[in-house]
Amino acid sequence: MSRSSDVRLELGFHCVVNRSQKNIDEKMSREALWAKEKEIFTKNERMKRLPEKNWGTLRLMEKVAKIQEARVDECLPKIKEAVRRKTGELREELRQLPVQAETEADQFRLFNGILARIRDDLVRRIRAEFMSAQTSDRELTIAPIVASMVQKFRKELLSRNPDWLGEAMIEEVDDTVQTFVTGYTVDNLTGPQVFINLIKQTFIDEGLLKDSVHGLVTDVGEHLRNVVMHVIGQYANINGILSNRLDSKAEECIDQLTVKAQDVCGMLAEAQQVTSTTHGAYMVRLTQFRKSWFQEAAEGVAYLAKALVLGVEAQSGEGQNELPAEFLSLVKQAQEEPEKLATLEICASLHVYTGLMIEGFVEMSAKLVKFNMVEQLADKLEEIWREELGGTNLHELFPKDETIVHQQEDLKEKIAVLTDFKAALGPFLAGRGLLPTALQT
Repeated sequence: MSRSSDVRLELGFHCVVNRSQKNIDEKMSREALWAKEKEIFTKNERMKRLPEKNWGTLRLMEKVAKIQEARVDECLPKIKEAVRRKTGELREELRQLPVQAETEADQFRLFNGILARIRDDLVRRIRAEFMSAQTSDRELTIAPIVASMVQKFRKELLSRNPDWLGEAMIEEVDDTVQTFVTGYTVDNLTGPQVFINLIKQTFIDEGLLKDSVHGLVTDVGEHLRNVVMHVIGQYANINGILSNRLDSKAEECIDQLTVKAQDVCGMLAEAQQVTSTTHGAYMVRLTQFRKSWFQEAAEGVAYLAKALVLGVEAQSGEGQNELPAEFLSLVKQAQEEPEKLATLEICASLHVYTGLMIEGFVEMSAKLVKFNMVEQLADKLEEIWREELGGTNLHELFPKDETIVHQQEDLKEKIAVLTDFKAALGPFLAGRGLLPTALQT
């Protein structure tokens, strides 16, 4: 009858005879004990009924040895795999530790390798060859981001171009004509000075072009800083000193490139006060405007509309802008008033010319910014890093970290122990030889 207190013997039973206290005191040997044990199992009527394989210390030792052998056969492959996996983990941990470059040659080789990887990464970003699956890297490209900045700069500058065909600017131009340039010749010959002065006042003296392009240069410089800091962090993270020094010199380099770009773009902005142009579209549109003076009023408005719409389309690229009805009305009314028609001619000239000027200014500014800041970035960074951080100062970038050294030694020692243990398992797995010492215990 089964009871809850019963103990199930999964491996069966085995009978042995233990030494008595007297035997222990007399220091009975194992051989004497085994002989005594055999005598009991062979002469005792009850004991000798037991299966012979289930009695005696010697047979128990044999049985335990077979059980252990089966257990070892089952576990050894798992042990070997665990050793292999742990060894791999330790080797990877060792590889992840910062490199300790102790000799000058090692330091120079490591420094060159880091600079080469940083330069290669930056060049790929500059040439729009960089790609990444990480979402965060979308904001760390160079060519696409700078291109979008230029387009934003263009749109903002065009939006700040005065509405020369609007009532306010027509009144301002007329006031300038009446105040400063009348009284010398006939009313319809106002001369070029009003046109030139309005260009200079609006775009140069008030800083519209210079401030706008300086904003572009500042934005590009800030973006380049962010990208360079990110790339340095990726490839120069072996110690804080190296990455900090590279960051610091990169800041200086980008500041220098920014100042240079601001200077040349500032000169380009100043040069826009020279109002001569070889742009053929400008003369074509103004010629069409003048033709309208000698046509009947309706035909004149049509010519003017066609000429100026072409100018607006060229600026917007959309072709959907229309001339204000108020301006068309003023042109029609001015057919018999030469002085008013002269004022409208100046407004029309400014409308056409400033659109072309802004487009040209944006194009040249973008080239100056890209050439002086983006295209030269990798070369200038490598140049300043090598001049100011290489040579005799190289040892300062790779200080010996005792903590890292101790970690390396500890990992190497553990790897050696596991390697020896794995080698000791080999013969046992192949020929069922002696167990390794670690398993015997």
